[in-house]
Amino acid sequence: MLILQGYHGGNGQGTGWAMANTQLLTIDIFIGLANICLLLVLLYMYLKNYRDFKTKFTFGLVAFSLLLLLQNVLFTALLLSYQGFRGPGMGTPIFFLNIIEFFALCILVYVTRE
Repeated sequence: MLILQGYHGGNGQGTGWAMANTQLLTIDIFIGLANICLLLVLLYMYLKNYRDFKTKFTFGLVAFSLLLLLQNVLFTALLLSYQGFRGPGMGTPIFFLNIIEFFALCILVYVTRE
């Protein structure tokens, strides 16, 4: 069950309803884990292609996926350790960034498989 709470801007007026930060944090962790899984799939496919073709482009794809994987592992670890991104109102922007990245990675996996 999602708990909704009123969000009050700096002027004290209610600006709408938002999920509690802790709920968004939990959802962000799951999305981060899904992003890590997608990146591992991409890395596997790119490494396979690199072994076959050994081009600069495929090496660039391997390097890109490794760096993005590192970023997602560190980001998710920070969320799990509750050390980062704890300020008021931080849950929503992080949630949308993770969701956008998830869909972008889904598209990338789909295109790479073709």
